[in-house]
Amino acid sequence: MNRFWAGALLGLLALSACSKHEFQLSGTVTIASSLQHKLAPGNTVMFIIAKNRGDVPLAVHRIVNPRFPVSFSMNDDDLIVPEIPGDTPLRIQVQMNSHGAVGTPLRGDLEGLHPNVVYPGDKRIHVVIDRKV
Repeated sequence: MNRFWAGALLGLLALSACSKHEFQLSGTVTIASSLQHKLAPGNTVMFIIAKNRGDVPLAVHRIVNPRFPVSFSMNDDDLIVPEIPGDTPLRIQVQMNSHGAVGTPLRGDLEGLHPNVVYPGDKRIHVVIDRKV
């Protein structure tokens, strides 16, 4: 392989490495004042879940014993699937409980849902936990 093609190949490899999309979402979770007394002291787990439009979880971030307001930042480590394209519309749901399981909420668990669709890379997402199951 001559120098030109070797250089072009290295340039393409560098370009593809730079263009790799990293998953990131960040924001804040608060809790409605009417539910603050429902928190189990010192024994709660909060899950921030990014779902696709089909309601399939794509990423989950866990916070033990959250103190409100809670700042969160999701990244590639939180992905359940290998990679999410940057134009994927996501719904953000928060579940909080004292049993530590994520998925189908049990009676007494607390939930919140971001009212709008978000996309990978969005920041300043605000979710209010405003519902008791």
